[in-house]
Amino acid sequence: MRDVFISTQNYQRFEDLFNDLAANRYGVDMAAVIGRAGRGKTTASERLATQFPEAIYVRPLDFGSPVAVLREVAFVLGGVRPRMSSACYEVLKAELSGNHKVIIVDEADRLGLKHLNVLRDISDHFTIPVILVGEEPLAGKLRQERRLHSRLRDTVTFGPITPSDVLYFYRKALGQAITPEQSKKLARHAEGDFRLVIKDALKVERIMAASGLREINDQVVEEVCK
Repeated sequence: MRDVFISTQNYQRFEDLFNDLAANRYGVDMAAVIGRAGRGKTTASERLATQFPEAIYVRPLDFGSPVAVLREVAFVLGGVRPRMSSACYEVLKAELSGNHKVIIVDEADRLGLKHLNVLRDISDHFTIPVILVGEEPLAGKLRQERRLHSRLRDTVTFGPITPSDVLYFYRKALGQAITPEQSKKLARHAEGDFRLVIKDALKVERIMAASGLREINDQVVEEVCK
């Protein structure tokens, strides 16, 4: 199986949101991308960061104090993690002033309200769009404070992987043209989770190799989905 990136419908909505934030500043310059684990949010975030030079991808690893988020943003921008918040802001000022950056913060559902308000401060102070990416609890946290929720320009929900996404994935990753009905069965079996789509595809490959098959047939799909 080839390592490929699939521009799913979820990713396309994410990219549209990113482009809108990058191009326009309205004073409501935060957004949220929310969905269950396994639907491709992190992969999409990392893809945007590699495709667009204005995208800054941040994935905080230390969630102990709000300044830890500042340190991580400073590190991604300037390669340093100052201990004091004032020093972090100096790095941000040097790197963000006059630049049209968009900060994408992954796993934002793991952040507390104090952490999220630090990101709001960054967005406000430097007029920088901030996209918060996380699982469903993130939506509830943002609704707890009006000053956070009112700054969201839009929210993109990562829905289940669609049969058309699965069909395209099998074509690109395995070089196999599965039927629409097969793609529907595989999408249902994966329960909307792209990670499970990948696991099923690996199982398909093993079955085909063991059986000497060159094309996916209905029996292979049934075996994977049983």
